[in-house]
Formats: sequence, structure tokens, C-alpha cells
Amino acid sequence: MGNDESLLSQNAVQSSRQQGDEFFMPAEWEPHEGCVMSFCAAKGMFPEWQADEIRFEQARIAHAIAEFEPVFMLANDEDGEEARQLCGPRVDVVKMQHYDMWTRDTLPTICFDRSNRSTAICWNFNVWGEKLEGYEADRDLACRFAAWRSLPTIKADIVAEGGAFDVDGEGTLLTTQSCLQNPNRNANLSTGEIEHALRRLTGARKVVWLPGAVAGITDGHVDGMARFVRSGVVVADISDDPLDPEYEGLLENAKALRVATDCSGRALEVIFVKRPRWDLIDVRSDDFAASYVNSYFANNAVVMPKYGDPIRDNEAREVFARLMPDRKVVQVSVHEISEGGGGVHCVTQQIPKSRVQSPGVAASAL
Repeated sequence: MGNDESLLSQNAVQSSRQQGDEFFMPAEWEPHEGCVMSFCAAKGMFPEWQADEIRFEQARIAHAIAEFEPVFMLANDEDGEEARQLCGPRVDVVKMQHYDMWTRDTLPTICFDRSNRSTAICWNFNVWGEKLEGYEADRDLACRFAAWRSLPTIKADIVAEGGAFDVDGEGTLLTTQSCLQNPNRNANLSTGEIEHALRRLTGARKVVWLPGAVAGITDGHVDGMARFVRSGVVVADISDDPLDPEYEGLLENAKALRVATDCSGRALEVIFVKRPRWDLIDVRSDDFAASYVNSYFANNAVVMPKYGDPIRDNEAREVFARLMPDRKVVQVSVHEISEGGGGVHCVTQQIPKSRVQSPGVAASAL
């Protein structure tokens, strides 16, 4: 248990206002040291049967990613044995207290400083605008995870989540007004102040604001609507189904993307992928996250969702296979995770490959 979080001293947490260094966030398709997930423990949020099915779906995602890069599954003390049994020997189960599965939002974004040292950027997770109870263990998870990895930690001067922005690794960042300009996160900050924080902490030279969407618990995370697949190229969700709660929001996002430019002034190339048809999804609420772009770009692979609409599932798969031909496309069913409001990208967080020699931290099994 040498890497038990309780045996690690907390790193000094510094405000980005006090730091002169700027940071750089690599694109997700750049090399990873691994992927981090958290074994769902939110049984107060979900019925027991649904929580159990979510864990099965998490294990399927972990298995798919583990074919291409190491996977670390955070688990509470009481869940370690079940996590090991479901995930198998290829996934490292790590003891770390938490509540829910959304590591994209609860863990830090690992960026590089000017000396290319990995640094954990913690975004002050406030449960998506203080919407839900029971998330106390997730509020400081980012800093505890950074301590486990022995990473220096910077606390952002804004409230955000990892799913709220996406970067191309060359200076352009996508985000949404409905999320980061929402009073439930950054009520006292101007758009310029929010942009300043994003630029300094990710290396962005241009922030592209999309309108976003009002449906869903995240207030319109961009990783459920539009993603970079390479510099200058964006894949965006679109819906032709008025039953989709984000139908109107996606149309407005499409208008904004068609006139958007990157940090070099080039018009973005935008490829639209149609969401699944809602009448073909057996059971779903308005929080159901039916987004194909909510995929994880693992080393040499794209791990993406499927929803039981054979035509749309296949069309989406072909889009990613065409745009990322050097990667194997793997689809997994994530119905209950989607019913919880997220997808493959929401339950994963990459550890970018280090750019400097360091001893590193190996995971210890429970």
C-alpha cells in the first residue's frame, strides 16, 4: 500500500495568480502514460441495479482502453474486490476515496509548465454549479490525485470541469457560454477574465465560444457536442430528431462553428455526425447523453459509444475511422452511463506522457 493516498503528503497547492509560469495542455491524441477512471460509488445517486450496470459498463470501457494503454481504476476501500473482479488483471485498481465516476470533471487536467514538467491543474469542481448533494469526496479529489502522482498542483482562478473545454494542442480551445459563463460557476468574472485563465493554464491563444446547450446536468459541456480530432478539424454532434433535448442547441453550435477560425486565422473544418434517433433508444430521460463525440482518444485507438441505433452507430464509427485512420475504432455500449448524463469521455481522464525524466509513480493494487 505504498501509494495509498493516506501515506502521501499533500503537495503545496498554489493559486495561478501567484505563478508567473504559463502552462500547455497537449491534445488528447498525443501520447499517454495511461488513463484514469473511478469505480462508481454513487449509490445515493442511482438505484442499486443501475449502479451495478454502470460498473459493468465502466469495466467494458476499461478493458477496451487497456488494450492500448495502462488503465488505473480508483476504488473505495469497500469496492476494491469487486473492481478487481470486474476489471481483471489488466487494470490497476488504486485505493482512493471518491463518490462518482466522472473523472473527466473531478480529476485535474495534467499540463506542462515551461520546463516541460507535468503539472496538475485543479478546476475547483463545484458539482456542476452546486446541483447535487453527496459529492464531498469529489470536491478535493483532483488535489488528492495530484498528490498521489507527486505532481505540483495549481488551483485555477475559475470554476470549470475537464469536459467543459477541448484543445487542439496548437493554441485553439473550444468551450461553451452555457457552461463557463454560467453564474453557477463564474458569476463574478467577465468573459475576458475567464479567457485569461484558460489561456494561461492551457496555452490557448484563441478561445472559440460556442453557445452550448441548456439541457443536461453539465450546462452544455463541449465534450458532448464538439471535439478536435486534429489541428483545425472538429467533429460536431448534430441532431435531426426534435425529441433530442439539445436539438436547438446543436443547431446554434453548428452556426457558430461554421464561421469560427483557429488561432492562426484558418477557418475550422467541421464534420457533423448525426446523433442516434431517440425513438430507437429503449429507455431514456432528458439527461441521457447521446453523443458520439464523447469518445476517448487512447494511444492508437478511439474508444467511442454505441447506442443501439445500428445505422447511426455505424455512421459515427466510419467518421472517426476516416478522420483518424492511424487508430483502431472500438465501440462500447454505455446506456446506463449515458442515462446518468455522460459518456466514454466523461468517465476517463488521460495522463499525458511525461516530457521529462522522472521516477514516476506505480499503482498499487488494493
